Amino acid sequence: MEAAHYSIGKFAELSGIPIRTLHYYEEVGLLCPRRQDNGHRIYGSADLITLQKIIGLKSLGFSLERIRQFIHHREPEMKLADALHIQQQALQAARVELDKSLEIIERLQAILQREGELEHEMMFLLIRNMLREDKQRSWAAEHLSEHTATTLFDISQNTAVELDRDMLAFAEAVKRLSTGKPDTSEVEEMLGFYVQRTLSFLDDKAIANFAQIPEEQTEKLEQLVDLPFNEREIAWLDEALAHYAAKFGLPGIT
Repeated sequence: MEAAHYSIGKFAELSGIPIRTLHYYEEVGLLCPRRQDNGHRIYGSADLITLQKIIGLKSLGFSLERIRQFIHHREPEMKLADALHIQQQALQAARVELDKSLEIIERLQAILQREGELEHEMMFLLIRNMLREDKQRSWAAEHLSEHTATTLFDISQNTAVELDRDMLAFAEAVKRLSTGKPDTSEVEEMLGFYVQRTLSFLDDKAIANFAQIPEEQTEKLEQLVDLPFNEREIAWLDEALAHYAAKFGLPGIT
């Protein structure tokens, strides 16, 4: 027989857990106090130990269902060491996602601070591309070069923000110039700047591989990278690049 018995009020006071939470733990099968003939709950020392286990595992991020299964030995093959290892992996994965989300928020805040408000469509395009950067990096490493993938993606947050700004400036220039002809000197100058900027990230291997990328991989890249242009602007940009390549040459094209 247990040496101590506590009412739910006293048990809540001793444990520091609100009565409402104790009721919920009972509802989900985590903590099951005995009942007196009058229906009042009675907690004992064993319940206090069980509650300490619940609090400990919950602080490590275990779900209540997982805690219930572990405490009540409904998974006898699962040892504490195994459960901790699984939880460690889950928390590490969650931390990676959280760190990425924080990075994206900080990059967006830096852009807004420098550029002012952006249209919602452009903002969400940036977010979509940022969320795909791991897949974009894998594509670049496989089809261009590991050096290029490292140069483009293994960078500081400040550098990433500068690349984000470059993309916004390029989009603004294309949208502004695409109302005119694609072969003007202003268009050539604009494309020349961004062509050289792009080439600065590519090593010789990447340039050589670029000329041999199969069509299906080009289509896959287009699915991984959202562009802020409509069909008319894309058609204009294709014409402008074709003119630039014919006149000045592009590595991997001429």
